Amino acid sequence: MIHRPKYHFVPEKNWMNDPNATIYFKGEHHLFYQHNPDDWHWGNLHYGHAVSRDLLHWKHMPVALAPAFDRGETHCYSGCSYINNGQIELLYTSVGAGERCQNSGSQQWAATTEDGISWHQIEENPVMTNDMGPDGALTEWRDPFVFHWKGKTYALVAGIVKEQYSAVHIYETEDYRNWRYVNEFFRNACAKEVIECPNIVVYGDRVLFLYSIWNVRVLHWFVGTISEELKLVAYNEGCVDYGDFFASQISFDNQGRTLMWGWLREDPRRGLLTDGEWAGVQAIPRVISITEDNRFLQERLPEFETIRRTEEKIELKDFTGRKYAQTESVSAEITAAVYSEHVFSVRLLEDEESEEYTDIIFNPREGTYYAPMEESSLLDSVDKRPILGYFPRSGDGAVHIDILLDSSVAEIYINKESCMTLRVYPMKEGKRISIASEKGVERAEVSVYEVEL
Repeated sequence: MIHRPKYHFVPEKNWMNDPNATIYFKGEHHLFYQHNPDDWHWGNLHYGHAVSRDLLHWKHMPVALAPAFDRGETHCYSGCSYINNGQIELLYTSVGAGERCQNSGSQQWAATTEDGISWHQIEENPVMTNDMGPDGALTEWRDPFVFHWKGKTYALVAGIVKEQYSAVHIYETEDYRNWRYVNEFFRNACAKEVIECPNIVVYGDRVLFLYSIWNVRVLHWFVGTISEELKLVAYNEGCVDYGDFFASQISFDNQGRTLMWGWLREDPRRGLLTDGEWAGVQAIPRVISITEDNRFLQERLPEFETIRRTEEKIELKDFTGRKYAQTESVSAEITAAVYSEHVFSVRLLEDEESEEYTDIIFNPREGTYYAPMEESSLLDSVDKRPILGYFPRSGDGAVHIDILLDSSVAEIYINKESCMTLRVYPMKEGKRISIASEKGVERAEVSVYEVEL
């Protein structure tokens, strides 16, 4: 079984989950991430660290931040970064044992560095405590994210209020050391859902607000503004990714772009030991933006084209049946513009006997796409629940598709406005790629690229 991705970022070994504190600094992109350096299962959370100049080729760095066990800390949970006094600082959720557990005793801590390799907790910690907010301490209080609005510095932190509902809270600072609670920035409509990893991007007088829901395949986006009372006023909303893209982080590069990062969850693997003691994948960073009419756009990283190695073009007209690409690979990119009112599908990772394959079925008329997953693996132990997503029609009437296939990963972009990420764990090593339609495709322009770092 080959499940370890070849061009997505994965740790050299052991466990990885949320991207943390992503930042562009002095010509390099820094990726920090939740990491267990001792085991390929969740636990013992440190901050792993890697750097890149092109977002594709990564250099593994030493562990950046370890729990301060002598101060009662057992885990370094998710957080963000910012520049203070010319260096990257970290603001993250600190968790301990007993009264310092994640449910009721988490704190927000800061960490600094002198060499850009190792970060250490400052003596003044904690810089925020969960009793700073509304009446009673917040629970499940975690994942700070720093941003600037109207010349002031704020942080968002998620937390449950009075064990009744989940919300995102806003705090203000002038020096990154002394924070004060302002108010409840956003309240979740579903009280039982636990919010994680809130992010915000400022576009003039408007903002893009993102958050994940713990233990559910949900990552929401909102486009809106911030009121004078520092509350979110939403104009539009939707789903960031219908599959296993989770715990987003944001960074800004030297080209003026906003990059969104995400953990490609290992949950569907259900503890399966595959081709090594590793777990967790980072998505290829996505270029994101908002439109004048408050839509959220996600685009495949343009630099990705530099690792295309071969191209096969397929042109179809008034086509029915199944067309196989000559290119066979588990590391590929498939792009297509399909003009059709009828249902069609793209098939990935099909073996010679057609015992395993992953279909993505598109219905242009209804604006849906669907991954049945039943035939994706012969292994009974992995999660093969179906995934359904929605996409808007494009201006030219085509369904524009871009799929990044990388062993156990398929990142699917549709019309720049919809994404679905699949985690697939086939037992055989199927490499065949095809497109099919029973009722006919009017026209399709397809390219299949072999990809290699």
